[in-house]
Amino acid sequence: MTELEKQCKRIAILTLVLLFLYMLITWVIPKPNDLLTIHVIDVGQGDSILITTPSQQSILIDGGDPTQGQRVVSYLKRKKVKKIDVLIATHPHADHIGGLSAVMDSFEINKLYLPPVTHTSQTYENFLLKAQQHQLPIQPVKDAFSITLEDSITLHFIGPLKDYGDNLNLWSIVMKLDYGKMSFLFTGDIEKEAESDLIREYKKSFLASQFLKAPHHGSNTSSTSGFLDIVNPDIVAISAGRNNLYGHPHTEVLQRLQERAISYYRTDQQGTIVIQSDGQQIWSHQEPYFSNK
Repeated sequence: MTELEKQCKRIAILTLVLLFLYMLITWVIPKPNDLLTIHVIDVGQGDSILITTPSQQSILIDGGDPTQGQRVVSYLKRKKVKKIDVLIATHPHADHIGGLSAVMDSFEINKLYLPPVTHTSQTYENFLLKAQQHQLPIQPVKDAFSITLEDSITLHFIGPLKDYGDNLNLWSIVMKLDYGKMSFLFTGDIEKEAESDLIREYKKSFLASQFLKAPHHGSNTSSTSGFLDIVNPDIVAISAGRNNLYGHPHTEVLQRLQERAISYYRTDQQGTIVIQSDGQQIWSHQEPYFSNK
């Protein structure tokens, strides 16, 4: 083999190696714009969850209590959120909707979803007044329905399922988000009765989700054994305040998760939790608070 032939062979091998690396980077390694990202924002004893899609649509579920509004606004701005495509107030309790007044003052909002229940608290009245001031299109979630956010992402509104009287926690909007092969379940503050209603209403294969936002801050009123067995999550995120007066998350719930080898994260111990998915798998760059896998 001549020196020229050897040189051509080396160039051909190098070209193949570079082509392989290019394919690895572009096809195998998820690109940022392929990712669904879930931010369980640390708002103390409350809930606020930001979801950003691959096409940069933004969904905000709750906003913590009134003292957390600016914290949520600042977090969204740091994440380059320009507008909120879907705003969901799961139920009228202050630790879920109090901070949303500041959010409505700070961002363009395409649509606001509320459960079909009212409350007489000043915080809730202020929230409604703010929505009216900004002329937000409000849609009560009275029946189950779905919205397609983009080609491979669908958001299902699956609860509340009936009239729950004066228990506002049970009125929480429940959502299931599907992205590719992955599913994510967001539960507000539902308790045992609403969990049982979901199990009766929907097939196990539909409720099964890789990610679960623990209902009611990890309270023992919720996350029953039957519900956890049906949903069968790989990851649970618990939003609660450090040293909160309610003792959330309750030991009984943590034990149920540990018995099922479910990894869980806690905002009271770890701060804001960020989960990502490419539609094929789910991960976080943070270590779970508990994992025995």
